[in-house]
Parts: sequence; structure tokens; C-alpha cells
Amino acid sequence: MEVYVSINGVLRNLIQKFHFHYQDHFIDTDVTIDIDENQQKETPFEYKINYPIQNDNLLNHYLFQSKEEYEYFLYLEFPLEIFGYAGISYPIAVSDLNKFIHDNKEINFTVIGLDELGKAKSSTLFFLSKNGFLGNNIKFILSKDIDNEWKKCDIWVTDNKNIIDRCPTDKKVIKFNTEYNQYFTHNIEINNLSKIEL
Repeated sequence: MEVYVSINGVLRNLIQKFHFHYQDHFIDTDVTIDIDENQQKETPFEYKINYPIQNDNLLNHYLFQSKEEYEYFLYLEFPLEIFGYAGISYPIAVSDLNKFIHDNKEINFTVIGLDELGKAKSSTLFFLSKNGFLGNNIKFILSKDIDNEWKKCDIWVTDNKNIIDRCPTDKKVIKFNTEYNQYFTHNIEINNLSKIEL
């Protein structure tokens, strides 16, 4: 049996750390100026946060001047601070997963990093290392590859609605509840990894 466990949401509270650095870098500092080419004058760009924050797409909740600016901020400017130093989703999340892996040696567990580009991958490896992850398998995938990954696993534990919605009928998905994914429900939900039933 192959079990996937998403890193974001399930093991790591990425949004909390993203929020902190966005607030500190863009809102609590001087306003960045955007050049309006039509008027040939400088107009202020207002960075802001749209509440409530959900994990569907951070660009829906954090305003950037462009997708490129968002990706630069997340994957090149602050990846270690956001991906590496993010807090864990609950105090013993990694310990619970380690125990589950140890107690179920016949099952192949893989932790999944979704859409981690640039320096995010190495920062995620740092996050897993500093929190004592003992598993053997770590995999990074893109959202466009979710359907293909479902062909390779039997059960997926995730907080991500996109992954849940794309679960084939012959597979099982477990929704991991966080404060950022309360906008949807699923028939199997857990609040900590010790509640997993395979």
C-alpha cells in the first residue's frame, strides 16, 4: 500500500509564516511604487490582505503587483524563512507521523511537497530535518501532476481541496482540517495524524 502525506497543512503551517513575512515586508514597511506607463507618473501600489485567508490560492488573499513578484517573494527572497522555518501544524505532528510510519512498516509512506519551486525544495528538506522526520520518501510534485500521482498511491492525507476533488473513486483521501480549509468538507476528516485509519 502507498500512502501520501502532504507536507503543507498536514505537517507544516506554511500560511502562518507566509502571512508574517508578507505583513512585515510589504505592509509594515514603506509603500512600493509602481510606474503607470500611460500617465508617466508614479502611483502607489497598495499591498493588502483579503480575509478570511484560505488555502485555495494565496494570490486570492495576498495582493501582489504580479505573479512574478509573488513567485520571487516566495521562492527566491524568503523561501528559507517561509518553507524552512514555518511552524508545524500542531505540536507533535511530525512525531505522530514518525510513530505511524514505525508502526506500519508494511506500508510505503511518501511525504509530498506541492508546487515548491526555486529554493523552496531545499528549505522544505531543512524543515523536515529540523523537525526530525524519519521517513524514507520525500517527493516534490506540481499541481498539474496530481492526477498522475493518484495513479501511484492508494491513500492521500491532505488539506488541499484540489487533491481531494481529484481523488479517483477507487482511492481514499483523508482531509486534514486546518484553520485555512474550513470552507469545504469531506466525508473523512481528521485533526491530527494519530486519528488516521487506513
